[in-house]
Amino acid sequence: MRKLTLTFRFFLLFLLCMLLIPNLASAKSIFEHQNTTVPAGQSVDDVYVVGADADIQGQVQGIVVVINGNLHLSSTAKITGVIVVIGGKVDQDPGAALGDDIYDISLDNATQNSFLIGGGLVMSLWVLQLAGNLLMVLVPVLVRVLGKKKIIAFTDRYQQESLGRLLYAGFLSGLVLAALSALLLVTVIGIPILALIVLALLVALAMGITVISYRIGDRIKGSERMPDWLKVLIGAGILTAFSSIPLIGWLLLFVTGLVSLGICTQWIAGKRKHSKKD
Repeated sequence: MRKLTLTFRFFLLFLLCMLLIPNLASAKSIFEHQNTTVPAGQSVDDVYVVGADADIQGQVQGIVVVINGNLHLSSTAKITGVIVVIGGKVDQDPGAALGDDIYDISLDNATQNSFLIGGGLVMSLWVLQLAGNLLMVLVPVLVRVLGKKKIIAFTDRYQQESLGRLLYAGFLSGLVLAALSALLLVTVIGIPILALIVLALLVALAMGITVISYRIGDRIKGSERMPDWLKVLIGAGILTAFSSIPLIGWLLLFVTGLVSLGICTQWIAGKRKHSKKD
């Protein structure tokens, strides 16, 4: 029998458990809600037992699954597939022939607590990712709508700006801010200043994502007649979708942060030049 991967086995187990039909027994598969026995000399393909014990004395060509019950393998038992026991124990007599792996998953308090903690962590990470994706879509749209003419002028100004220049400016600014933050962390007085820097970075990120989203939405065919907020919404949706891809998404978020920081750095530098001229 060809070996199945562990993930596929448990996926198959879940699928089969969802399709359990009470009081059905055949030479191909056995589904029982009472103690099940495969007599010596009898051969079946698979055995699935839920809420009861299983006694295998004959031959099983496929897999054996016992949920919330115990499994007994007599000396005449011969199983060629995988054995999965959840919430019970396996009792094997000498002479039983097994051709594949045995997975015995106990459902004691410690295991249940581990499942609950692991499930809670997975759910928390999923909720955080969902909240982050929603913010990446909604914040640029709100910035564009609420900012009105000032934000429109800001986004239009950097619509044709070179991406390489923005990355370079963002990288240099990031190094300066990282060094400054490290110095502020070692002093108690510097912590409030560090909080202001973090707040400024969040604002810069929101402004930068708004500009990037607008540029992405503006390049879509037929976007000439769209309102500006819809262009930002489409661009932010595309950016968020790609940022959810493993590894590539982290790299994309890093580049987006550098570009956003570069946009705000050039904006501050431009403001200083204008103030000096005045």
